Amino acid sequence: MESTVFWLRITPIENQGIPQEFYFGDCFSIIFNCTQELIQITQGSDVEFSSTTTTEAILVPSDILCSCTPFTDLNREDTILLHEIFSSVPASPELLDQILPAIGETARRILSREGCDSNTLEIVVNLHVVTRRNIVQDSDIYNDDLCENVPELAQLVNLLERSKIDEQDDDAECAICLEKFGHGNEDSSVEVVRINCSHVFHDRCMLRWLRCCADHQSPYSCPLCRCLISPTSHGDDE
Repeated sequence: MESTVFWLRITPIENQGIPQEFYFGDCFSIIFNCTQELIQITQGSDVEFSSTTTTEAILVPSDILCSCTPFTDLNREDTILLHEIFSSVPASPELLDQILPAIGETARRILSREGCDSNTLEIVVNLHVVTRRNIVQDSDIYNDDLCENVPELAQLVNLLERSKIDEQDDDAECAICLEKFGHGNEDSSVEVVRINCSHVFHDRCMLRWLRCCADHQSPYSCPLCRCLISPTSHGDDE
């Protein structure tokens, strides 16, 4: 599963001293700085971090940039052309759809305040994108080999309490894989693991977490609050 957040800062630049031969009265000069951070988590244990920063100088016709608003039809010719102009920026089309209207608003404010003859037609855009990616292996985590080498882990897994998350709690998500409990499930309720601190997780995710604890010879604890897990057998109640 992958989730992305971003921060955007747009700054108009005053350049009253630009020589006339370098001035494009019908265009905006966009200095686009984009920083991308990737946090990659494998099975809730291994974490990899990478960061890259790129800078692009883009020349955009004023009329096309100023026509971009939050209500602009995404299929409009001007919008399609803007995507082509900004194609060198390492941002997804969906992300561009969110940030281009803000750049267009800044351009309209500049022209409204300074007039079309102004030399203040340069905009600096700073975009910071952070992506968190959880990698889940496709292998069956419930095979016998997973618990054979750690007998107490197999016993602990069998004693964990199972409960149901009903459709009224469909916004609740597993804190390990970040997926909603109802994701991809057509039933009105989903079985989850509830540990003694009352936090709930997918059973497959909890098993991965416990195996990670065993591999690192760490106490079996909640991945959220670090409360030690105290299993309670509920087989006699059924």
